[in-house]
Parts: sequence; C-alpha cells; structure tokens
Amino acid sequence: MITLYRIDHVSQVVADLSEQARLLETLFGFRPIRRWESAEERCRGMMFELRGSRSQRWELLEPTDASSPLQSFLDSPRGPGLHHIGVETNDMDAALAELDRMGIGKHARRSEGGEWVDVAISPPASPPKEGSNAGPDGLLLRLFAAPSAAVCGDDRGFLPSGDTGSSDGPAVEVQDDVREGIGIRELVHVCQATADLDAFAAWNERLLGMGAIYRTPEGKHPDMATMMLSLPGTQIIWELIAPVGEESFVERFIEKRGEGACHHVTFEVEDWDRAVGACEQNGIPIFGETTGETDGAKWRDAFIHPKYTAGVLVQIYFEERPGVWMRSDKIPVARKAVWT
Repeated sequence: MITLYRIDHVSQVVADLSEQARLLETLFGFRPIRRWESAEERCRGMMFELRGSRSQRWELLEPTDASSPLQSFLDSPRGPGLHHIGVETNDMDAALAELDRMGIGKHARRSEGGEWVDVAISPPASPPKEGSNAGPDGLLLRLFAAPSAAVCGDDRGFLPSGDTGSSDGPAVEVQDDVREGIGIRELVHVCQATADLDAFAAWNERLLGMGAIYRTPEGKHPDMATMMLSLPGTQIIWELIAPVGEESFVERFIEKRGEGACHHVTFEVEDWDRAVGACEQNGIPIFGETTGETDGAKWRDAFIHPKYTAGVLVQIYFEERPGVWMRSDKIPVARKAVWT
C-alpha cells in the first residue's frame, strides 16, 4: 500500500486555458496563484487556490504541441476533463517499490527528471498500448515527494501576490470586474465510474488504503449503486458509482469515457441562493436539483453540465448543518454508544 501525505491538487486538461481560467475565476471564485510553461510536457498551465481553503488547489493544463501527451488525452474519449490527482507521499522510493510489487510499475509513466510518476487509480485490466502517449485508462494519480515543485511542470515557485503571469509565458486575460462566484467552501468528493464496485474498492484499498464507509442498499436506486471510501491522510471522500439495470446512465458513461474515468466532482457551497444566482449571472444552468431535510436541517444539491465546464460534471450542495447532506443519502448515522 502506498502511504499518502496529502492531496496537492486536482488537474484538468483543456483545449483553451484562457477561457477555462476565466470560468474558474468568475463562476467558481478560484484564485490564480502561479503559471508556467513546460518544455518536457509540451504544455502550459495555471494553478488556482480554492477560496477559503489552504489545502486544496485546482490545476489547468493546455497542450502547446500536437505531440504532447496531453494532446493525446484531449483527442481520446477521456478528454477534455480531469486528468490526474496530484498527491504527495512521504517516501517516493517506497511508493515506486510498492507499484513494482503490485505489478503495475511497468504501466506507470515517469517524468524525465524523476520528479513524479503517473499511475491509474483503477485495476490495470487494459494497460496502455506500446508507444501510446495517452497513458492508462481511468483517472491518474500523480505521485511526488517534497520538495519538488516541478510536479506541475513549474520549478520556479509561486508568483508574487497579485501576479498571475510572467514575461516569458503566454498572456491570460483576466477580467477586472471578477464576479462573486458560487461561494465554494471546499472540495468534498471525487467520483469514479466502475462496472464492479467490489473489485474497484478492493483495488483502491490495496493501492492506497481506502476503506469503505458506506454502500447504497440494494434496490435503493433503479439505475446506479454507490460506495463511499475514506482516503487516509486527506479530508476528501472518494465515491465509486456503478451501473444497475440495462439502461443505466453510468453504463453509457463508461462506454464513452472508459473504466475508472472521473464521473463528477462535488463542492460544498456557503449559500445556495448565491450559488444559483452566480450560475444565472454567468449564463450557466443547473439541473437535477433536489432538496431534503435531515435531523431538522435542510439541504439542497444540483449539477452543472460538463459542456459548461470543459468536460467535468460538477455537483454542488448546501447544508444548514455540517454533515446532514452527506448523511441524508450516503453516510448512515453512527450508532450511539451506551454507557453502563
């Protein structure tokens, strides 16, 4: 099992970095903190902080050359969308040895300088073809060890406060009147689609020590089944979603994007009316809105379609009291201890 220290960033590959950067600032309220161009990866990138969070970051990458591995990702059924989750490990040598022990080290892709390694967060049923730049199927884990900043193709460190560009990099126009955004509190879920919950959960436990904390009862949903996993050393909950029945939307997603692809990410917002208003102001509709109440506290959630976010299905939710939205559908109430 690979021991993780923390999740560093979520990385999205897009065809137009400038356009997506404006969306992340105006709609999601992300704050740009640095930018770079990588000759090795043949790409340019930007890093954003989530407002109100010191530990979660979002990365945008855009290929600059047709031979870039990221261009291969964009051209594949998996792109555009989430490409990898960057995580820091305490011991890179031990992590690489574990990958070899599990028989998947040969399928991992290492950076030329050895700063990071990409490995699929899914069973290696379909390893990449020889010479393929697209990498293994599914969402990737980008492993690195401190103090490497080159994990993102950027070895120059953070930019000064208020500076989101550099003289040697491509210009990214940022509107002066950045709107308020939907008011994200934190990134809560990353969800992967799989055809087999048990096999996928067992693989994640073996690879990263993830433990199951909830599974939907049989028959709860007519077209899907879900499982929630905890990821040691992080505050993010990992969700697995699998098809049920013959007409499941999850089955169609897997057929299009492949096994292990990221199905959606989930953000908690500070105020529901503010979030909905920001979407309307940016001309972006929400769909699938639901409301409920748990233990006397109300909650609401909805989705933003991937066509408005460069390939990422986004779920947002609000809850009047911490934990009630999660418990309403995904995490059962813990049994109370009885003292004698």
